[in-house]
Amino acid sequence: MGHCGGQADDTILSSLLSDFLALGCSTSGGSTDVDDGDGDAASVAGASSEVAMPDALAMTLKATNVAERIISLLDKGMAGDVFQVQLARHVEKAIGEVSSSLQIQSSRPAFRLAVVSQLREAGYNAAVCQTRWRGTRDMSAGSYEYIDVVTAVTAAAGKADADGERYIVDVRFATEFMVARPSGAYAHVLGALPRVLVAQPVVVRQVVRLASKAARRSLKSQGLTVPPWRKKRFVAAKWLGPYRRAPGAPIVAAGDAMCRTVGFLLGPQVQPWLSWGLE
Repeated sequence: MGHCGGQADDTILSSLLSDFLALGCSTSGGSTDVDDGDGDAASVAGASSEVAMPDALAMTLKATNVAERIISLLDKGMAGDVFQVQLARHVEKAIGEVSSSLQIQSSRPAFRLAVVSQLREAGYNAAVCQTRWRGTRDMSAGSYEYIDVVTAVTAAAGKADADGERYIVDVRFATEFMVARPSGAYAHVLGALPRVLVAQPVVVRQVVRLASKAARRSLKSQGLTVPPWRKKRFVAAKWLGPYRRAPGAPIVAAGDAMCRTVGFLLGPQVQPWLSWGLE
């Protein structure tokens, strides 16, 4: 199951047209309100409307382009990676089983641990990873938790196995990009972000960069300042900063490599793509 190019294009064009028409109606109504009988005022209002419509349409076009790039990055990350496809299948299954417990659902840490437990039982070298960073002049202090899974590369005889590929699993990824009073254009970006993420760090880095910039544009367009916890460096640190695994994360099977432990930094509903190819 995948994205249908024709249907996606029709949906985007329809959305853009709706946004354009809605903006046209709203601006024409606004010019009537500010018209006090002065011809100059009316002409200024008309000019403002003409400027506003192209700007809003440009923002929507930019947002849809970002959404398409995010989807493309996630698709490429999944394509041809048999391990990631299998992992995504087991993550989806684990979430389904864990979600049946209302008690676990009410606690995010407990939910993550339960998912990790399910993945370990399925044979994965999975654990909860935590990032933590001190505040600096440019970035607020913070911490975050997510799940990671690491493969192992079998070494030649007489040598220890090396760490293989690392995958980041986040069961609430999209919610980390919610902003106050999101613009209509930003809704396109939010719609492209997976609620449950399964991806390698290189893909996560690119997706976070695109989504963070889009969130900033949304806040600015609404006349809001960008809070410290919405700045790109802060958001990126959640998944890309130095991390450590929860103590006692076991190696689930002989030959599996554990995630490289990194000390804390002291200085400065499952989206459709997740199910592709799983049925």
